[in-house]
Amino acid sequence: MRCNLLRTLALAAAVHGPPAWAACGPADADFTAPAALTAVPVSVDLSDERVLLGRNGERVATRPAPVWTAESGDPLPQTWMDKVDWSAYREDDAAAPTRLYFDADGRLCRVQRYDVPARGARAAEPFLLGGFAMEYDATGALARVVEYDQTAYRKPAVYSAVRQTCLKRDAQGALTALIEGPCGNARGPAASRHFLRDAEGRLLRVIDTDEEGRAVSVQAYDGQGRPGQRYLYPHSRYAAPGDGNIPYPYAEPPRKHDSLYVLERERLSRLATEVPGSDWRIVRIPDDIPVDDADMQSWNPRAQIVLAQGVTDRQGRARLEPEAREKVWRAMHDKPGRIFWYQDPASRVLLVPAMEQARWRACSDPANLAADACD
Repeated sequence: MRCNLLRTLALAAAVHGPPAWAACGPADADFTAPAALTAVPVSVDLSDERVLLGRNGERVATRPAPVWTAESGDPLPQTWMDKVDWSAYREDDAAAPTRLYFDADGRLCRVQRYDVPARGARAAEPFLLGGFAMEYDATGALARVVEYDQTAYRKPAVYSAVRQTCLKRDAQGALTALIEGPCGNARGPAASRHFLRDAEGRLLRVIDTDEEGRAVSVQAYDGQGRPGQRYLYPHSRYAAPGDGNIPYPYAEPPRKHDSLYVLERERLSRLATEVPGSDWRIVRIPDDIPVDDADMQSWNPRAQIVLAQGVTDRQGRARLEPEAREKVWRAMHDKPGRIFWYQDPASRVLLVPAMEQARWRACSDPANLAADACD
């Protein structure tokens, strides 16, 4: 009984008491205030990208920011500063272009960049240019990174937050969002990545938004957490709906080497080119014919299945009868990545069906946890 009580008290102290990583402090604290932690001066100038020695002997490529996300592959945020063997780059304090501050558990709390005078030159002390401040949550997980820069060139210099990255987690500690902006509820639109999970914590979808808060891509995952279909919405401020390629959402086809022509079903009734009197055809490439091989087998008319063909009229329009439109539209769904429109014998585009707006809204809604939201 006593052991259980002591264990409970110890756990309560760990939960409610000040954690070791509280030494890092909030990331929005005064960046010019002297850090309470000991500085570790290093010879690495963070203004240049390079490859450094990792803690396990591996190579670690530097990046402009401590946290980033890749466009493909692992969707979770990546870090690099915590993977470097900084002991290999210790430098004399006066000559170090970078100073690092760690807490007692080795968590990186602050990074300061300096303008260091040339060796032997008569100059003042190294001048603080800016840097990063890291903030951790109650479990010790990274919660925020704030980048500081000099924003007023006077004495004393003024440093302001110029960029922030916020990492949000659920009650189980699983990452739910990475936001390229402040963490507060009053924040405005910002580029972000949202991680939607089922009750067991498996990924359902990963949603990316642009700087205006509009969803631009959705990566779906299957029941085993494997990546499945990807959906895109390439917004454009220069084109209006109905211009063919843009700005419709669509399921990304498996082949990407040909130009895409994303269109709604109704658009098949008014396909147009700029050339009158040109032979055109819409074809399906059989499954056993590669569409992106070096021999260009799929360009051979004998290897193609013609779904519709004709000659453009005086206005350059390729007219499809209703039966042909239905046939082409069905083939675009049944054989994604294999339906091509040859506007003339020497050029083609891949026809891709647009998603309905209601379906896209359901698919790209971070609050929608339905497994079939994109179906």
